[in-house]
Amino acid sequence: MIKVIKKGGKREEFNLNKIKKSLISAIEGTDLPQEKKNELVEKITKKIFDFVKERKEVFTAEIEAKILLELDENCPQAAKLWREYRAQKQRTINRGQ
Repeated sequence: MIKVIKKGGKREEFNLNKIKKSLISAIEGTDLPQEKKNELVEKITKKIFDFVKERKEVFTAEIEAKILLELDENCPQAAKLWREYRAQKQRTINRGQ
């Protein structure tokens, strides 16, 4: 079982569905045709799984970097949306501290 090491050091089981949901959210905000969106989600999800499948542990930052690399290459518009979402999430976290 692959463990994901979160930013705070917490470990949890790797969940490909969480990644897929995040990709869908970013890619749905683009103007790509739906068929292309679906293909892109599947392609990147597979690449992420291939990236982690032989590992026992992986950092969330590594997964996110790989996702952004794939989005930058395949759909810069979705990469921009992903970064904006992450920045907003971080601002929200910082306000709560």
